[in-house]
Amino acid sequence: MCTSVPSQAQTNDNAPQAPSGAPASVPEQAALKPAELDALVAPIALYPDTLLSNVLMASTYPLEVVHADRWMNQNKGLMGDALKAATEKQDWDGSVKALVATPSVLQMMNEHLEWTQKLGEAFLAQQQEVMDAVQRLRSKAYDRQKLVTTREQNVTVKEDQNRRFIYIEPAVTDSIYVPYYEPQVVFGDWSYSDYPAYPYYWGYPGYIGAGIIATGIAFGAAYALGRWATGGYWGGGGWWGGSRVNWAAELSTSTAVLASSIGSTT
Repeated sequence: MCTSVPSQAQTNDNAPQAPSGAPASVPEQAALKPAELDALVAPIALYPDTLLSNVLMASTYPLEVVHADRWMNQNKGLMGDALKAATEKQDWDGSVKALVATPSVLQMMNEHLEWTQKLGEAFLAQQQEVMDAVQRLRSKAYDRQKLVTTREQNVTVKEDQNRRFIYIEPAVTDSIYVPYYEPQVVFGDWSYSDYPAYPYYWGYPGYIGAGIIATGIAFGAAYALGRWATGGYWGGGGWWGGSRVNWAAELSTSTAVLASSIGSTT
């Protein structure tokens, strides 16, 4: 795999050079259709914005995702500040390091590596379209009253030039909850008759009742992010809401800063 950073993923000419584990260049391939993009992002479209941005960026480093998950399994005794300090010594991308704070998400990406790699390739080649797909699905969930503000998350709707954008933020600044849901329940009927409906679905932890999943979104236990506030892993200067990736010097090398408008939701 080539380790150069694709030019379309860089919009800051003064950005630092990406490390040797940078995203692989995307080979020439047919652009994914809206149905394929909706299917790819369906399992994560309702993640909080900061978590979603880290997942999207980390998916462009699939080998690092594998290494990070294996490393965590080999270092289960590390916790708290010791875990963060040890993580910072690794040569992974900042987005992969960030997901050490949400181990269930990192594990999911490792276990479903084919999906992770396909998501990363799509994000590099069709970043705007990927974000449009996220907004399409969020709009469906919002219209079905499945995506709402709860004690775990704040859902905000904004209008810009007659377009609707939906943002999801943690309700508690230093904590993040990973949502679990069945795509068919929250998004409704599949809109594309020529493509399999919601082919990617990872299920949910056993401690979450089936009855809750059958009606909407359930949340796992909170992950504390307080000690991860430094280093730019969870919003230290960056924010979700954009159609491009900036490589900001104030963040860990190549951590995503998503700026400007997401794009059309139709």
